[in-house]
Amino acid sequence: MRRVLPLLLLLTACGEPSAGPKITDASHTGDTTAVTSAPTSTGRSPLGTAPDDLHAVDWQQATLTAAFCGVEGPVRFLEGKANATSTTWGEVGLWLSTDNFVRYGDIDADGRDEAAVNVGCDNGGGTASSQLAFGFVVVRADRGQLELVGEISATTMRDDAPHVPALAEPRFEKGAVTVKELWYRPSDANCCPTGASLTTWWLRDGTLKADQAVQVS
Repeated sequence: MRRVLPLLLLLTACGEPSAGPKITDASHTGDTTAVTSAPTSTGRSPLGTAPDDLHAVDWQQATLTAAFCGVEGPVRFLEGKANATSTTWGEVGLWLSTDNFVRYGDIDADGRDEAAVNVGCDNGGGTASSQLAFGFVVVRADRGQLELVGEISATTMRDDAPHVPALAEPRFEKGAVTVKELWYRPSDANCCPTGASLTTWWLRDGTLKADQAVQVS
């Protein structure tokens, strides 16, 4: 619960997005974010056995990745939590970030749903300020194996932001997943980002690759 409440407050801060201008470099104006190229995963990596219907997976005990947090290799979750070593931050905690932590949709148009699992990463401090990164780990079932499609991470971040961006509302369509990025302006409290962008991640060359983020608030 210590991690769930800050994120639940955070996710209620923004309403339904509408189309807006593309984000440009932060040096052009004080109210935009700098867009950086987000890391992509290699994809097609087996993570253990899985039923053909991913809705039957117990995600609290699943094996997932967390490259968005600098963690190399798969990590086994127990009761929705795991400890790992990050090449960026050292020892970190991983956790399934909210009660509604997994979304489903058919990205590769094979008639079976893939899953986007919302994973958080922190330094163990137990507060919102200890949160380091958020990501969606997108997986599929293939011939009895759970397989990594790719990871979705934040692509927008101000240098003067008081908190890392969060991710919400993944929307599946054929060949793509679109996510909402909630990012912080300097005056924002940890609970309540006022910036929002939409980023579409396309399934290309066996993994997910991000388009330019589009600012919506």
